[in-house]
Amino acid sequence: MRNSFKIILAVAFSAGALAVAKTNVKGAIERLQQNEANAKDNLKQYEVNREISKKNAEEVTQAIKELRNQRKSLVENSKNLEKNTAILNAMKKKIAAFKANETSLLKTEEAQMAQLKALMDKLEANKVLREKNIASYDQKINEIEMEKANWSQQKNEMIAIHKEIDSKEKIAVSEREKWVGKYKGYSEETKKWDRQAASAEETRVKFEQLNK
Repeated sequence: MRNSFKIILAVAFSAGALAVAKTNVKGAIERLQQNEANAKDNLKQYEVNREISKKNAEEVTQAIKELRNQRKSLVENSKNLEKNTAILNAMKKKIAAFKANETSLLKTEEAQMAQLKALMDKLEANKVLREKNIASYDQKINEIEMEKANWSQQKNEMIAIHKEIDSKEKIAVSEREKWVGKYKGYSEETKKWDRQAASAEETRVKFEQLNK
């Protein structure tokens, strides 16, 4: 680039345009100085933009990290909910077995009431007791079902939160990619204007040296 520039000047001077060139030297130098100033201003602006994009990319990366930590905690809590639900189901199964046993006894003792009238009072008392037990077990089953419903609601809420975190992460990743892309673009522009500024300054210096 430097050699070609020198050759152009040599041809211009050899063509007899030296006098005209000298009359325009001052204006040419001023234009070169302005080009140099513009290039340096552009360099400064792209350097600022590069730093802004870098900072934004770092902030979005931190947000993604926090979202992933939240998802990890959510998954662990979800596992605990499933474990508790399994325990409640096991309790329900045992109580259902108790109820089935009490029901079977009730039927047997009702049949005995018809056969053993002398034991009617006792069996009647047992009947009342068994029915109370069954009602108590039914109440317990209802309480378990309500508890399961609560756990199910919490699980659904966690699923909703999980989806929200996934959505936020996608947005954050997209945002980071955008800022990283801008950072790359600003970096390329910074390099370009750095070279442009250096070239403009070198050209100005040459003109000044040629016209000393």
